Amino acid sequence: MSARRRQGRDRTAEMDQLYAELPDIDCKGLCHESCNAIAMTPLERDRIRERGIDISPLHMPCPALTPLRRCSVREVRPLICRLYGLVERMACPHGCRPEGGFVPEATARRLLARAEVIGGRP
Repeated sequence: MSARRRQGRDRTAEMDQLYAELPDIDCKGLCHESCNAIAMTPLERDRIRERGIDISPLHMPCPALTPLRRCSVREVRPLICRLYGLVERMACPHGCRPEGGFVPEATARRLLARAEVIGGRP
């Protein structure tokens, strides 16, 4: 295995570990109106492209939404999507709430900064 490929796998594993730090949320799948142009790291964009979806900053609504308005890349969705509903400022209008309460905004900012270190700046 090449060093570049190994580094990519290491970064992907590190990003997955970051995602694992987030609390669970019982998503009802009703937030599709919030799925539109978003910022993400190059690593996150590449992971989504591997699924055959290209999300540019101009896409509205998100091209990863299925005809049933569900996320087709949920398992590799970017951190900003994962934070939706977890941070009070981005609270779900449909009542979905994270286990243990909202993630403090300062914590969310630190997580986003770590994602940029791991996955590259958008």
